[in-house]
Amino acid sequence: MPAEPRQDAVEIRKAIWRVLGDGLPVVVTSHMRLDGDAVGSALALWHGLTAKGVRAYHLFQPAGQPEPPQGQDLLAPTPSMFGFLKGLECCLRDPAELPPSYNLVVIDCGGFDRLGELGPRLTGSVRTVNIDHHDSNACFGDLNYVDPMASSCGEMVYELLRDGGVPLTADIADCLFTAIVTDTGQFSYEHTTPEALSICAECMRAGTQPYELMRRLFMSPSPGQVKLRHLALGTLRFHGEGRIATMTVTEEMFRQTGLGPADTEGFAEIPIAIQGVQASALLKEMPGCDYIKVSMRSRESVDVCRVAQAFGGGGHVRAAGCEIRDGLENVRETVAGRLELALRSGPEG
Repeated sequence: MPAEPRQDAVEIRKAIWRVLGDGLPVVVTSHMRLDGDAVGSALALWHGLTAKGVRAYHLFQPAGQPEPPQGQDLLAPTPSMFGFLKGLECCLRDPAELPPSYNLVVIDCGGFDRLGELGPRLTGSVRTVNIDHHDSNACFGDLNYVDPMASSCGEMVYELLRDGGVPLTADIADCLFTAIVTDTGQFSYEHTTPEALSICAECMRAGTQPYELMRRLFMSPSPGQVKLRHLALGTLRFHGEGRIATMTVTEEMFRQTGLGPADTEGFAEIPIAIQGVQASALLKEMPGCDYIKVSMRSRESVDVCRVAQAFGGGGHVRAAGCEIRDGLENVRETVAGRLELALRSGPEG
């Protein structure tokens, strides 16, 4: 079993359960442009609340906001790669369907603004529970369960459900395994904790089939996704004597493939994996938006969270992101320059 966590975390989880069990319905949500940790953690908590008899709802800002490429469903709440997770079919499509009053749980968001256009529409929230593992979290909740040492929110939700006496069912296990395996880069990132591996072992005992789950997540790309990756690789560029790499995905690429930003899962890991590269950035033109989405990665020489914060973003020391309003090539040169400066300054600079 995973090790027992710090006492202050135990007390926070007790306080969270007092809120979640106060008789009000609970609404669970996460950030725009969903990833595996957001989807898996939110679904796992929704399953757990339902199992305890709490009237619970989950909804997300549509993954294609504001306007997806032709053929992509605007109302689709998650990237299709997570469509196999049980409970996703119960996701609400419209905040107008929510009850007039509820407690809100926000998962994997460094700030409330990360909910995008959904945030201002959650008008019935009485109290907000903030569950997150980002160093840059703004502690915007009435209760803040923030642990930057955790591998993922999936790890934290597991501990919350365990403390609440929720049995680890096969459906919950699949959600938690998805959250952890995606946010640890298939257990390859340095923030992969012993607890994360122990939790995944518990998920296997509860019914998760790792090969089948990994096949669905990582080994079944569509022809369009393969083409999109090929087009993006053609934009790879090196800076700073080869120690920095950038790659772009343009609106035209999305049009050519009929895909959208949600289909770039894993693209940010491509340039940082190249031998000799110490820091990297994936830059995406977001369809219908006036900004470039920047996803940065690094090795031990660079704190990309600090770089992202300079542009109003945040994240982790080795993985962070931001949004910059400028042309794609200007953003590429600006970010590459900031990463070069951070590389020269060192991890403490």
